[in-house]
Amino acid sequence: MTYKLNYTQKKSSCEVNYTPIIDKSSNYVNTDKKSSKKQSGRSCASPKVSSALLGNREVGCKPKKIDTRYIKFYNKQIFQYALTVGNITDRTLEKRRLEKTLSKAEFKLKLENDKQIKKINQSLCSCGRDMHFMNEDKIVDIKENNGKRRFSGVKSCGNNASCPVCAAKLSAIRGNQLKELMEVGRNNGRSYILVVPTIPHRPLEALEITQNQIIDMPRFIFQENEWRDFRELTKCRFLISGLENMISFKDGLVDWHPHKNYLLDFDIKTSEILEILGLNTEIELSMYISEMMTRLGQKYLDKEKIKKTLRPVRYVLNKTTNKVDVKGGITATLDFQDDYIAKWGLDAEMTASIYKKGRYEGSADKNGEFKKSFHPFGLADLIDENNKETSEKFKYQCIKAFQEFVLASKGKKWFYFGKNQVKYYNDNYGSKIKVKKDEFELLELEDNGNIFDSLSEEEWLMFEYKPRKEAIAFSHNTNQEVLEYIYTEIEKNRIKIAENYNCRISTYLRQRKKNETV
Repeated sequence: MTYKLNYTQKKSSCEVNYTPIIDKSSNYVNTDKKSSKKQSGRSCASPKVSSALLGNREVGCKPKKIDTRYIKFYNKQIFQYALTVGNITDRTLEKRRLEKTLSKAEFKLKLENDKQIKKINQSLCSCGRDMHFMNEDKIVDIKENNGKRRFSGVKSCGNNASCPVCAAKLSAIRGNQLKELMEVGRNNGRSYILVVPTIPHRPLEALEITQNQIIDMPRFIFQENEWRDFRELTKCRFLISGLENMISFKDGLVDWHPHKNYLLDFDIKTSEILEILGLNTEIELSMYISEMMTRLGQKYLDKEKIKKTLRPVRYVLNKTTNKVDVKGGITATLDFQDDYIAKWGLDAEMTASIYKKGRYEGSADKNGEFKKSFHPFGLADLIDENNKETSEKFKYQCIKAFQEFVLASKGKKWFYFGKNQVKYYNDNYGSKIKVKKDEFELLELEDNGNIFDSLSEEEWLMFEYKPRKEAIAFSHNTNQEVLEYIYTEIEKNRIKIAENYNCRISTYLRQRKKNETV
């Protein structure tokens, strides 16, 4: 069975049609369908994940001419399409065909997965379009804060696995909170060590299986007496956790790389930890923790009869910097000891995995193989119909990989602080860090800023919200240009409604005259 990638088809509640042409020399948009069809290549928009937030952890970044938010909305629309491919929920004939070809267990699993994907996609399509349940006035405000504009009063799905827009906001919010918390901690004599458990994986191994193993292994380690003794001895009070999934292709096959990052929060400085353990240097401390956790991790694999072996811990010479690093199945890294982490800090390493771009070199070869891994949001670049370098077969493979990622991430916490950690910092160090659920963090973010105009429910519906439209509107530099674009779109829809109404009236009068004549 073949699936033809066609962006002109209507997919559930979202409609993917054409790409507006963006004139990079100005901030205005040409939405003429005829001229857009003549446009060739990828000049409309190149959906590569931007690294704008790597060096700036603030939520309000100064927008560029072609705003990075446009790219996120563009990718969001691609993912809305990707989640409809191969879904049999509303296809009766396809259901009957698969019911005959698949076993009962396979068909039941396929049907359950498709229902979950459809539900996730409905939430994704309503994100930024439908009114928020707390918006009783049914008014959409256009707000501006630190040079960044957004709609307030609309729904945010808060799905970190399927929505690039919400994921970017949450990454910035949690990153800022963690950065502030670590600054307060360092000023009060605390220290931090990053521990990254990994597990052997192979191509075509289901992400859900490997991901569950990488989540369960640290849970087992933290229950062991050896770890508890170490934690009590070194005064490790809190554990901050973050889940990260990366993907690569080997011999044309999908290979998942799940990681479970832990940030150990100590009550004392690193020098005091070294003195307690009888060690001399920070690299020895990294080796000590890595060996202990790798040994306990292998104990978990043996107990669960998982035929995998963690990589042995070893010293590795970095030829670029001539520094010695510690590598192994579970690796411990001190703050700024590793050059890769020092580039953007432990806070970004824990919260900004979606910005890990450039982890693959160039385009895929004939076998669809990449040299390094990258975040699943990078699949948008490969799924995009304007990408002529990849075949439809490989695009379909990327679509199914993204669907697998969305399903495996459902119900998994992508980041959370240690139990009572924020309260401890606020009570003992006088900090004023406030942490809420993802949904309410996004709602508070939208409420910040000054209102320079509002849209009624009727005007908002006339705007015919689409992810690409909002991104184009907010890629303009001035408030006047934003409003000019929005109200131009509203006027277009009013004309369209009036024309349709007049057409229906004319048809009705002609039919009535014809009936009277008869």
